[in-house]
Amino acid sequence: MAFNTLEYLKDGKVDFVFHCTPYDYKHLIELVRKSPSRIEIINGFLPKLKDKLPLFCFSIIYDIPEFMDESYELLDIKKVTPEMLNNLLHNSPLGLKILYEYFDTLLINNGDTKFFDYIVKYAFDSSNKELIHKLSRYKDLHIRYLFMNYLIKNHPEMIDTIYDDITKYTTSVTYEQYEQLTFLPQLMNPDDISKLAVLLLTNNREKDYRKLKEFIIKDYKYNYLASRLLTNDIIIDSDTSRLLSDPHKDIKENIFKEDADILFNTSADYRFSLYLRHKEMISKELLDDFAIRLKYFLDYPRQDTQKSSIFGTQDERDLESIYECGLGILLEEWTQKYMDLSQSKEYGFVGNGTTCSCYRIGDYVIKLVKTKWSYEDVICPNLYLIAKNYEEIYLRDNEGIVKGGLEVQKYLTRKAINIDPKYFGYFDLELDRLGYRRNDTLIKGTCGDNTMLLDTYRDADCLNPEKVPVWFKKYPLVLVDRDRIYPKDKMFVRELRSGY
Repeated sequence: MAFNTLEYLKDGKVDFVFHCTPYDYKHLIELVRKSPSRIEIINGFLPKLKDKLPLFCFSIIYDIPEFMDESYELLDIKKVTPEMLNNLLHNSPLGLKILYEYFDTLLINNGDTKFFDYIVKYAFDSSNKELIHKLSRYKDLHIRYLFMNYLIKNHPEMIDTIYDDITKYTTSVTYEQYEQLTFLPQLMNPDDISKLAVLLLTNNREKDYRKLKEFIIKDYKYNYLASRLLTNDIIIDSDTSRLLSDPHKDIKENIFKEDADILFNTSADYRFSLYLRHKEMISKELLDDFAIRLKYFLDYPRQDTQKSSIFGTQDERDLESIYECGLGILLEEWTQKYMDLSQSKEYGFVGNGTTCSCYRIGDYVIKLVKTKWSYEDVICPNLYLIAKNYEEIYLRDNEGIVKGGLEVQKYLTRKAINIDPKYFGYFDLELDRLGYRRNDTLIKGTCGDNTMLLDTYRDADCLNPEKVPVWFKKYPLVLVDRDRIYPKDKMFVRELRSGY
């Protein structure tokens, strides 16, 4: 801009602001906030812009004490960033007012902990006892865990001042005056409480660890103590950036050995890793029983050549991934369930692609899912043209990308590679009629064939198979890879790139 924007604003000449690009807005906000004459400049434009461009005005004045009333008037809590709140808390009396008024909204905030990080640091830096107490008993137990984590790491000398017994506060009970007690209090997330227990151990509070461990074993079916005790902390030397050894490795390992069998049986995520790498700590009886559960995935001849490494064979790595994301117990349950339902008792490796590995379990296939190309809310519609999932579960990250999962389908033996190509055309026409399109090959793709033939069209995933087209009754062609199927009118889809 060739003219002096700050002088224009100071004189109340605001027309140019309505034509600014997003970059211009950001730059202009920074200029005004850093100007030694910001009060005069703001007084020049605020009366003319606050009704028409409230966010622009708020972004400039929000933490300036002279404009506290106007800031509160323009406040849209959804537009407040963590950095804004931090500035407010340190620079304006409005900060605490907004914090207390929107406490739950700011803290929970869709799982984003940035607000919490600023709030808890401010609470301790300012020695705000009321805020510290409020956080220490907060109703959301994940937030309470985050507070305890921060307290133990940064202010261990205050633990016994804030809590008469920190281990008591891992349920929804707060022991506040006039609290209505319940016989079934809400429990802290098992991963959070496991991390908390080990954190206490490694911060010279072994007595608290033991007390919390007993509570976890008694009240939680599964926990994460084994993985937390046997996984080394990553410590980097701040001067050299070199990776240092975990100073607590020996004490954590010795503590694990005391309860090795119990922690093996109750581990939500580490049983397979224990089976692979720490057999000497676990009783032979438990290991033998576990081996029986795993035989469907490990105890058979593979047709392809498995490359083994320090991380194990491909089968072992696939299984370990499933256990580490917390789906191992479910895999064991589904394996037994579908083997019991099957007439055939055959099992073994079927094949693998970029997103999953497939294993035959009797009359069914269990897929160990690594990811999915699609990360739409609905990954795949249920259509008769697509193989039915009898079971499915997917775990996603904050962006919705699948990081692990399990699927169960019927084991199909009839390949579609030799049928007349016209039937693939019929398939696409019918998919279009149903309102969908595919974004993958049907046969001869880079990872093999994505279609098979059902044993009979009556196995199709629909309420009345008799109403399917005649061609489908003759050749019941279905997609077995439940992915990359989208509504045909949706132009932009959330899909991973091939190099992901």
